[in-house]
Amino acid sequence: MLTLLLWFVLAATGAETARVAAEPLPSASAIRLDGELTEEVWQRAPVVTGFRQRDPHEGAPATYQTEARIAYDGTALYVAVQAIDPEPSRIVGIRTRRDEQSPSDWIRVIVDSFHDKRSAYEFAVNPAGVKADAYWFNDTSMDPGWDAVWDVAVSRNDQGWRAEFRVPFSQLRFHPSADATFGLAVVRQIGRLNETTTWPLLARSATGYVSSFGDLTGLRIGRSQKRLELVPYVVGDVKTQPAESGNPLKDATAGGGELGVDLKYALKPGLTLTATVNPDFGQVEADPAVVNLSAFETFFSERRPFFVEGSGIFQFNVDCNDGSCSGLFYSRRIGRAPRGTAVVNDGEFSEAPAQTTILGAAKLTGRIGGFSVGAMSALTADEDAVIASATTTRRQSVEPFTGYSVVRARREFKDQSSVGFITTATSRRLDRFTSFLPDQAYTGGVDWDWRIKPRYSVTGFVAGSSVRGDTEAIAALQQSNVHSYQRPDSDRLDFDPTRTSLNGSAALLSFNKIAGQRTRFSTNVGMKTPGFDVNDLGYQQRADSRSMSNWFQWRNETPSKYLRSFRFNLNQWAGWNFDGDRLFSGYNVNAHATFTNQWSTGTGFNLIPQPFDDRATRGGPGAFRSASRSMWAYLTSDQRKPASFNVFGFVGKEREGSTNWEIGPELGFRPTSFLSASAGVNFGHNDQRAQWVEKSDGRYVFGRLDQRTVSVTARLNYTVTPNLSLQLYAQPFVSAGDYGEFNQLVDGRARAYGDRFARVDYAGNPDFNYRSFRTTNVMRWEYRPGSTLFVVWQQGREDTLDRGTFNFKGDVGGVFDAPARNVFLVKWAYWLNF
Repeated sequence: MLTLLLWFVLAATGAETARVAAEPLPSASAIRLDGELTEEVWQRAPVVTGFRQRDPHEGAPATYQTEARIAYDGTALYVAVQAIDPEPSRIVGIRTRRDEQSPSDWIRVIVDSFHDKRSAYEFAVNPAGVKADAYWFNDTSMDPGWDAVWDVAVSRNDQGWRAEFRVPFSQLRFHPSADATFGLAVVRQIGRLNETTTWPLLARSATGYVSSFGDLTGLRIGRSQKRLELVPYVVGDVKTQPAESGNPLKDATAGGGELGVDLKYALKPGLTLTATVNPDFGQVEADPAVVNLSAFETFFSERRPFFVEGSGIFQFNVDCNDGSCSGLFYSRRIGRAPRGTAVVNDGEFSEAPAQTTILGAAKLTGRIGGFSVGAMSALTADEDAVIASATTTRRQSVEPFTGYSVVRARREFKDQSSVGFITTATSRRLDRFTSFLPDQAYTGGVDWDWRIKPRYSVTGFVAGSSVRGDTEAIAALQQSNVHSYQRPDSDRLDFDPTRTSLNGSAALLSFNKIAGQRTRFSTNVGMKTPGFDVNDLGYQQRADSRSMSNWFQWRNETPSKYLRSFRFNLNQWAGWNFDGDRLFSGYNVNAHATFTNQWSTGTGFNLIPQPFDDRATRGGPGAFRSASRSMWAYLTSDQRKPASFNVFGFVGKEREGSTNWEIGPELGFRPTSFLSASAGVNFGHNDQRAQWVEKSDGRYVFGRLDQRTVSVTARLNYTVTPNLSLQLYAQPFVSAGDYGEFNQLVDGRARAYGDRFARVDYAGNPDFNYRSFRTTNVMRWEYRPGSTLFVVWQQGREDTLDRGTFNFKGDVGGVFDAPARNVFLVKWAYWLNF
């Protein structure tokens, strides 16, 4: 017997919260999820209207009316939405894989079940039946990696289209009560108009998103009966690679299989345990190929589902650049590539795993009182390289057994202010082959967001780190490019080979205007001491820095005859090491416009005064670099059209002769609603007058680098049904670097290039021609809610030649001459709910 509850809208004006009052029906009715809305409950339910535009005309009445109704029983929340459209033939429904956004019409139901004005669960569908879900946290941040098990049905009629949602209470987190209140918002997007309307109004000029939701009151709901979700899975794979004559470790074909399980358990209404045992991420797209000639590690984004989901709660950012942030927790450290190197003798061969095995991981996320909390722990295996000859086989550790832990909590207040803390720990079980690594590493920090009236905030953090190990490990850490304690031209740094620990701290203070229709700004100061290091479980390029920056934005998001929106930004920044050397500084102006025909464009100009690079010789003396100027621009066509394009270009020039440019056009084609393809080509040329080569015979050698890079990124998506899809991804990549005009550094602190360098005879050959091809092809079938079947083919080709000349036809075609390694994989998972 269903106990259905209806709701009606109480008019809300000014700053009052839109409220929904609920009353039970005198009799129960079952709901059949078909999108037709013919059940008696929907016929009798009061209609919710009053949707207002969020975009483009904030606060204006919706172009087309939207009607919503809601009900619930003891196990689920039901929402029915009628999206009225006078031209139903023009409704856009693009069939894609689940969670993939498209320029379709959409209906989104967002539920703040904790009613904390900070977090919420989003459930969305388009007219083609494509589902998407996400988790909102910190009021304005969204985690699209969150997945839930829920149902929705859609249909069309001569009045528009309809969506009927069923969201089990087991997928929400709330406090059971006889008179519970949820936060609620309903969002409608109209594809052809690029219009977003919401109930209640979720204004773009407001300081928050979830905090603008309406109230759904009077819910009589107890504890969900089903609290445990299990997803056991089995994986079978076949790997092929080129055989190598005389190498007993190179089997041309090898097969294997694995078993694993994912788990979710609601420990209490506000707290969820998520765990995985022997996880497999074979369906995840391969990282793009890069050639990194800098002193610092390349950053790759996280794509593995277990670590992506709920990742927002663990964020504690230390460095941010153009929206890309990193800090004390970087989940890709878990399961990283082994860092040890096998010691082999003559006549021996070695083979090491590409990634460290994750034995298991668990995380606890949710709320306890006024705190949002997160805790994660993971264990990775002791990985061995196999070393074999014709008669013997032995093993050597290349990555030790390691435990990782992170704990994060944030106290949140009604005015959207917050204060939080984080701690991380890494512990390794070392042997004589892995003693070059620290055995323990700890970080901790406190951050805050203090709201001053509705539109201003003071944010910042204080963090510390401690890395411990034997003298070999700490000596290597001091001499890494993160720290460079051995630099001979530093007055503040002293390399100490007897150290068994390295400690440091970092801090940031920022004053911001975070809302407003016309202007926003931010001013920041920060520092990282020379010993600060978070790279055991975080990501950090360098320590030893003091920095400041300022940003100002003027925006106009009120559409006019030609413009839909316009933004103008001014930026200024600078940084120094603790010796007082100015490492970087710059000025930037940029502008972005979106036109009423949905085309967009933007451009920016950078002016960089002469910087000092204290990592120029990778641990030796620093050196000035040249002042530079650069500009970039992009143009994007209307992405709603069957054919679309975008192009990005960059050009830069240094005062003393170096130049670089890059251009990247991309074409997209969608001949039908269920088939799409895109191909992007990137061309780059880097003429660097002083590129680091190596230290040779006591000389710091630089060369003039002529580097040309070409890459292609191609995708094909075919969606048979919203639950059955095929995705193809391929990236051929070639980068060739030709070195000449070798020089040695004679006076790094000389301002003029001719005084810094002198010609040198150099017999080495640093030229390179790197070729790579990577493809990931995935068939995904969600054969029942929460249960999936993956069929995957991955191929990787890689080769490096010791020549730097670039020939487009020969090198791009030569990508496919490189030896191929293939993985064929089938992964079957089945969702169980108890």
